[in-house]
Amino acid sequence: MVVSHANDSVFWVVTQFSNMDAKTGYRLQTVGTLVEGTVEASAVMIIGLFAL
Repeated sequence: MVVSHANDSVFWVVTQFSNMDAKTGYRLQTVGTLVEGTVEASAVMIIGLFAL
């Protein structure tokens, strides 16, 4: 998953357990998962260059 959205059940679990309102959760979790997905995709590409 690259970006978590409000229709994703994980979004609501993380938002509710973190005591965030929907607006804050949407902003923080969307940016966080975007960064996470970008780093993971880059790592896979770099590893793929050296593994082949």
